[in-house]
Amino acid sequence: MVDHCAGRFREAALKAALWLALVAFSSPVLAQSVLPPEQVVRNVLENLPQVRASAMNIDLARAGKSRLEAGTHEWTVRTGLSRRTDQLGGRYNEQDVALERSVRWFGKAIQDRAIGDKGVVVATSGHEDAWHEAGRSLLTDWFSALREMSATDRLDEQVILATQLRTIAEKRVKAGDAAQIELLQADTEGARVGALLQQAQLRREQALQQLATSYPGLPVPHAAPLPTPVASIESGDWWRDKITSDNHELQLAQGEADLLGLQAARVSSERMPDPTIGVRAGRERDGQERLVGISIAFTLPGAGRSAERDGAVAKAGMATQRAALTQMKVSAGAQRVVTDSQRSLVLWQTMQRIAEQSAQQSATMMRAYTLGEASLTDALTNRRMAMDAALAAESAQIDALAAQARLSLDAHLLWSID
Repeated sequence: MVDHCAGRFREAALKAALWLALVAFSSPVLAQSVLPPEQVVRNVLENLPQVRASAMNIDLARAGKSRLEAGTHEWTVRTGLSRRTDQLGGRYNEQDVALERSVRWFGKAIQDRAIGDKGVVVATSGHEDAWHEAGRSLLTDWFSALREMSATDRLDEQVILATQLRTIAEKRVKAGDAAQIELLQADTEGARVGALLQQAQLRREQALQQLATSYPGLPVPHAAPLPTPVASIESGDWWRDKITSDNHELQLAQGEADLLGLQAARVSSERMPDPTIGVRAGRERDGQERLVGISIAFTLPGAGRSAERDGAVAKAGMATQRAALTQMKVSAGAQRVVTDSQRSLVLWQTMQRIAEQSAQQSATMMRAYTLGEASLTDALTNRRMAMDAALAAESAQIDALAAQARLSLDAHLLWSID
């Protein structure tokens, strides 16, 4: 019985390990070969101005929390000196001193503490959202540079092929197997591909400069070899729930709505003004009479307080609507990211098949031209088609990798601040 239970346990453990391996392999958490090292990315993101500013905003919120906990009311000292003269001609010096302070009542101190706590939560959500948005921008710029570098590498290969084609054409012309115009066509094709290469090199330099300027310390992408995009074993609904259930943008919008709601309730409580309580002491008739007493004062509320309350309620209502709009935006964005990940993978697979077929046709036509069984025009046409198909397939592959990286990033499986 013990052996049987142990065997079942080992079988279950093996299945669990296999499932985890499949998740690790099939989930769009990309192989790190296409992305910069995670610790480098974290160091870069931490030092971006927008992320550092959002972190400082947390310190500001904490200072605001301390101010709210302490309250805005402060002690006031009043003192006075007077001269009394009575009807009999007596003159007396009199002094008085008072210590006064307004106090929060009807739970206003508790409300202020709640507002301070919520302010820190909102600032923290803002910092997390700034980190996530910075990660999105970095990912976009990274794959843009990778795309330009990959296109440059492919065009480098095409320049080599164009040179080889010209060598073949030159040999055939010298042997009398081809007309002089074929050599001219080969030269024209070489110049065309060379111009495309120069344009690609310019775009690559611009993309790399953008990457180096915006993200100091980030390494240069490596265009080859590109990992193969793989489909996730998780459903689209799973990814959508993963993205929307823990979303910094939504948390920030909801936190701001809650904060404005608390502030509106606090302003409404000001319909009952805070009292000012004081203790006073005095000396009259040169000290012949001594006075000790207390005082209490109330501000009579006016129409201004009601207008301020109405404005705060309106702001809270607007924030609630913005949170609802953000919910719709996040849901739509999650659906778009999931769809892009799925469709880009299918598109890459299609483009890859087309590129392979075009490459085979181009190689066959090149051999036919070498043997004198086809014209240079047909060879050039097929080679251009193969080049366009190869560039499109590799661009689609990078798009698929980028879509999967974006999916992992939005699901907090990549570069998460948490």
